[in-house]
Formats: sequence, C-alpha cells, structure tokens
Amino acid sequence: MRRPDSALRLWATSLFVAALLIGTTACTASANFNEHPKPLSGLEGTSLLSVSEALPCPGEPVPTRVVVSCYWVEVEDASLAVAVLQASNPTGHPVLHLHGGPGGRAVADRHRWLIPQSPLLAHHDIVLVDQRGGGHSVPSLDCLEVDGSHTAELDSYRSCRRRLDAAGVDRSSITVDRIAADMVEVRKALGIERWHLHGASYGTRIALALLRTDGLAVASAILDSVVPPDIPTYDDLPDGVIASIGALGQWCNDLSPSCSGEIPDHLGTVLHHLAKEAITTTVTSGDTLRIDDTMFLRLVTDVLAGPAPHGPTIASTAIGTAYDGYVAGAAMTGITKSVALLSGALSAPVSTPARTTGDALSEGAQLSVECADELPDNNFVDTLPSQVPTGWEHQVATAIRDRWLDIRALCALWNVPASPASTHSPVRSDVPVLLLAGRLDPITPAAWSHHVLDDLSDAVLVLSDRWSHTPSMSDHCAAELVADFLDTGRRPESSPVDCPPNG
Repeated sequence: MRRPDSALRLWATSLFVAALLIGTTACTASANFNEHPKPLSGLEGTSLLSVSEALPCPGEPVPTRVVVSCYWVEVEDASLAVAVLQASNPTGHPVLHLHGGPGGRAVADRHRWLIPQSPLLAHHDIVLVDQRGGGHSVPSLDCLEVDGSHTAELDSYRSCRRRLDAAGVDRSSITVDRIAADMVEVRKALGIERWHLHGASYGTRIALALLRTDGLAVASAILDSVVPPDIPTYDDLPDGVIASIGALGQWCNDLSPSCSGEIPDHLGTVLHHLAKEAITTTVTSGDTLRIDDTMFLRLVTDVLAGPAPHGPTIASTAIGTAYDGYVAGAAMTGITKSVALLSGALSAPVSTPARTTGDALSEGAQLSVECADELPDNNFVDTLPSQVPTGWEHQVATAIRDRWLDIRALCALWNVPASPASTHSPVRSDVPVLLLAGRLDPITPAAWSHHVLDDLSDAVLVLSDRWSHTPSMSDHCAAELVADFLDTGRRPESSPVDCPPNG
C-alpha cells in the first residue's frame, strides 16, 4: 500500500535537500555553547519574562565560534524550543527563520546556519524556533508509530491519535494562526521590537500570517517558495507539478547534457504503464513498495525538489532508466533501478560535517495544520477530462488524483475542526518583501509566488529556471541575494537573475 501521507509530504523539505546557506568555513570551538553565554545582541538589560535561563542546546554539538544560546519560551499550552545564533557585529535587526513542514524543526538543524557559517551572521542574530508540536517543543505530536516506514497504514495513524488523546494532547491546537501567535510571543519574550522574517516553504504561510497580524514588527520578509493562503493548494497542485515537469524538460535541453528534453514524454509513458500494472520492488530501507503511477511520481517530485543540479539530474536519470526498461521489455529491471536511485537520493545523509540525525518531521503536527487550514479550502473536484489534454500532462494529473484520496482519508481520521475562513484571506502588506521561486519546483509552484505579488505592494519576485524548492537554503546565489537584501535593502530589478548553473 502507498504511504498514506504521500500528499502531506509534498510540503516537507526533502532529506535530500542540503539546506545550507553558504558562507565562510566555521572554526572549531567548545561543544558547550552555554558555558559563558553573552547577553542577546542588543537586548542588554531586557527582562526576559517568559524565557528560561540558557540551557544546553539539543541535538549534536556544532563546532563554531558563533555564540549559540538555547531557551524554552512558554506560550499558551506549549513550551517552544528556541535557539539564538548571535551575530559578531549585530548592526541589523534579528532574523526569524520559519521552517517548513508543517511539523518540521529548526533548533536541532542549527548546523545548517553554522557549517558553513551563514553570511547573515555577520550583522544579524538568527532566531530558530521549533514550531509547536514539532522538533524539541512540547508537547510533541510526532507519530512514533509511523516513523521510518514507507508503508505505514491508516491504523498506524489511528494508533498515534489514540496515544496523543490518552496523553491529553490537543490535536486541534496547531494551526497557522496559533503558530503565528506563538512567534509574536517569542519576539516579545526575547525583547525584540522589530525583526526580519525568513520563511521557507510552509514557513512562508506563517510569515504571511505575521505580516497580517504583527506587521509593524516586521522590518522586511523573505518568502522562499511561497504557499499562499488564498489558493486551494491541493486542487491547484496538478497544474503546478505539470509546470515543473515541463520545466525539467527545458532544463534538460538548455543546461544538462545528460538528459533529453523528451523527459516529460518519457515520464508520461512510465506513468501510463504503471497505472495499468504496478510493480513491486524493494527499496534501500528494506521496505517492499508497490510502485504504481502515484508512488513513482511522488518519488520523482520529492527528488526533483532537491537542489540543482543534483535533484533535477537524479530525477531525469531515474525517469530515463524506467523508460528504457519499458522500451527494452525489461520493465521490472528498469523500475527497480529507477526506484533504487530515487529512494537512495532521498535517504542519503546531508553532506555536512555536523549533520543532525533523528526525526525531522512531526507527522501529527503536519496533519493538524493540513487538515485544519488547507483541506477545507479545497473542493477535490476531478476536472481532468475537460481541462487536462491527453499525453504526459494527463498521465501526471491522473497520478496526482490519488493523493487527494490520501489526504481526505487522513483528515477524516485525524478529525480536527476547520480554521476560520479568514485564514484563507489574501495578505496585503506594504513591508518590503523578497520572493524567491524556481520553475523546477513541484512542491510550491512558481505560479504561487506570482499570485501573492498582487497583494504585496513592495515585493520583488526573483524566478530562476535553475532553482527548485527553497533555493535560499541550498543555492549560493540565492543565499547571497537574501544576505544583500537584509543588509542593504537591495533587490534585483529584473528576473530571472543570472545565477551560474551550479548556484
């Protein structure tokens, strides 16, 4: 059986994404960061009313000269894990990083900002917060029952719900608005009057909510791979995935000698065959997977979401391998090799000296947000016959339909109330905003970034043919654009920006 959360994982940053902001090489220091912590930059004398004393930071120690202080911040019904990475010369406002997911983490992944050291740390403190329900924040809504499995069934999620309910955990307490309200409390607790926002993927939903409710405290915002509040994301996703696969074909033609612009057609052929007859194979984890059109497309898009050129190269190679297998009459061999390549990429460790292991996703927190905030805004209407042409586009759209069934079944089981309709209102703001988007992104389509421009009066969109998902977390050029924007306010006057092929 396909993993029931396949649709939900579309917004979670893939483990394959190296999520690094490129900077100078960090230097080794004591692993005990709080042995002699200095006061928070610019906050001397501030009464931190709801912040604990600095505590040992969770996760693996990170060798760095940057002072890192970790705290608990108490909010309504939750204790949030917070890490403050302190700038060497804090002349600018602090930066709040809003991680993706929903249900992701930030504190245990602080090495992504420290090795190599982010250029932002020259002049800006960076505030990392594990949003409620995930990471090291408590209570945790992590579903231990489904962790590490590619074949978890609805019963596993049902067991998770029963355990959380028995422990008195309020599954309905995690929504976009509640998380945004938590961030306001974090800001006040740390004594910060104004800060910059850096939202990545689903984190952009929280950033937009903060622009709506706490905009006077926002100096500027980076929205990287935006998720608009007023688009029915599941209904709109087929068009976005089709656009990213088409962009992959163009990327092959223009930038990669290793693949052909016919890759979209080849994918359509593979999906057509798998829809007619699924193939069962074993992946690197040892799990046996039934690969139908929906599962194969999920694996391709998860890998495509990785940083260029690795993600697009592996995705296109896997498609070509599967296609060649069908052409040669060796479908089992082709699919097995292709799936091994895709699943191997998704399970490969991130190549950084201080990689943090452990559970990067809280499935329960993800479900609570998706089911309360996203599901009610979607009609799940099948419009394929009238709107999607025949050919590879039709095969891609058909493969996505089953994800609708997955999310509806999971949300019926999770059973949390829908958020107010106001959650889906567009956000209007005059705050300076830098939007980043990649045409190769199958998770948060580039069209979504164009959509939010209409309501942000001081926003600039940088769109690249070479970027996929969350480029500011993996691409040197995008990271430099972010650092320059926060330091000087400068933004490119036109898009696309001429970034080198390898970032």
